[in-house]
Amino acid sequence: MKNSEVAFAELRELLLELGFHETLEKTRLVFDHPVGGMLLFRRYKANEKVSLGDMLVVRGQLVDNGMIESSALDRFLQKTPA
Repeated sequence: MKNSEVAFAELRELLLELGFHETLEKTRLVFDHPVGGMLLFRRYKANEKVSLGDMLVVRGQLVDNGMIESSALDRFLQKTPA
C-alpha cells in the first residue's frame, strides 16, 4: 500500500491535540476520543509515513464527526514536510 507524506509522530500529535487518548496494545495503537470515535493503527515507528488507507480513515473520522474542519486538516497535511 502507498504511504502518505505524514509521519506517524505528526499524526499522533494532532490526534492528542484534538483530545484523543492513546493506548498501546500488544500489536496496535488505539486512539479513543471521549465524545466518541476510535482509531486503530498498527504499531508505526515515529518517523514512519502513515499509509494512505489509514489517512482516509482518519479524515473520515475527524471530519465526519466534527472534530476538525476539512480545511484545517488540509492545512495540516500541506504543512507536513515531505
